[in-house]
Amino acid sequence: MKNKGYFITGTDTEIGKTFVTAVLASYFNKHNQDIGVFKPLMSGARREDTSSDAYILKDSANVKDSLEEINPFQWDEALAPALAQKRAKTNYTLDDVLKKYNILAQKHNGMLVEGAGGITVPYGDNFTVTDLARELKLPLIIVAPNKLGVINHIILTIEFARNHHLKIAGIIFNGAKHRGTVEDTNLALLKEMTNVPIIGELPWINHQSPTAILLEKYLNLKPVM
Repeated sequence: MKNKGYFITGTDTEIGKTFVTAVLASYFNKHNQDIGVFKPLMSGARREDTSSDAYILKDSANVKDSLEEINPFQWDEALAPALAQKRAKTNYTLDDVLKKYNILAQKHNGMLVEGAGGITVPYGDNFTVTDLARELKLPLIIVAPNKLGVINHIILTIEFARNHHLKIAGIIFNGAKHRGTVEDTNLALLKEMTNVPIIGELPWINHQSPTAILLEKYLNLKPVM
């Protein structure tokens, strides 16, 4: 892998970042590439829950790392991490997250890191998703839902990332539930408006079973290899 991994962010929450990260992890695992997965802060689910982001990432990457190594900071309330922290009376810092990341990253040749929500989401009182991505120096993969209005959200995310000196590896569209003129033209329109590589579009599926077959069939892997 180039650049020792990727930082997966998105245009919003609940748009499939975990699914896409898991698909990528499954692909690299299939091709015998030693890739670790890291979801630093998670709210709204226990790590041990089989539907939690941490559990899905561990299963897809097929790693021996513990759930707590993959997701060191977790809160039960489904809130932005900064608010969840405040309500739980915890105060984890950027340095705390980096220490956990560095310990895990030493075990692997590359890392996939999944951020929370969009790129500006606050993790704590004094740091955001952007701050973490900048410290890790991993190129971004932007996940976006294929729907009306997403072009605006993607371009804003791209401009914000560039203004904060973050490299962008590419964009992955994640599963349109319905197909129409908007969904059929979004990719072409985005190509006209930005020079960021479009890695591809995953189809909508009704279950969370990431597979490398899905990735290879629908995505152009050249921008991320």
